[in-house]
Amino acid sequence: MKYIGDLEYSRPESAFHSLAHSIIEQMLSMKAGRAIESRLRELCDGDYTPECIAGIPAENIKSCGMSFRKVQSLKTLAEYALANDLESLAELPDEDVYKTLVQLPGIGKWTCDMFLLFYLGRPDILPVEDGALRQAFEWLYGAPIVSKEVQAVVCSLWRPYSSTAVRYLYRALNTGLVKEFAQPEMLWS
Repeated sequence: MKYIGDLEYSRPESAFHSLAHSIIEQMLSMKAGRAIESRLRELCDGDYTPECIAGIPAENIKSCGMSFRKVQSLKTLAEYALANDLESLAELPDEDVYKTLVQLPGIGKWTCDMFLLFYLGRPDILPVEDGALRQAFEWLYGAPIVSKEVQAVVCSLWRPYSSTAVRYLYRALNTGLVKEFAQPEMLWS
């Protein structure tokens, strides 16, 4: 926290954009995800809305650099968004958001976690299956976050504000702090 300072981030434009962004970035670097998202915006004349995605042939979307499976997930999300109010998910408890979204193809726990963390701003989200979080956590604590013992000891101290700790760990990775201080104990000296 000392090296990163205050956390600032912008919320995605809409629930649809947040979920679509997560679908696009699944298993990709942020850089690759941004490039694909940029091409998709161009394809949709500046903004990829549910209407645009639903109306474009899958092959055109695929040409932006996505797998056919991701394209199908994106098109299903667009159709769902046209028939349902995604913004109303903000009124549901976390577990109900998970139950609703995982019914859609291509949306699993990770995508739900990212949606709850970055769009809905829920305070206690801990996406332990996220590769970036695992990397930053192990760098800082020298132990795997997937260990139940580690979660019980370290992560339990973060509750009910796990999301803040997660955001700081992401920022440490994204700003290069993890590379700059290969030995995290240097942070504390």
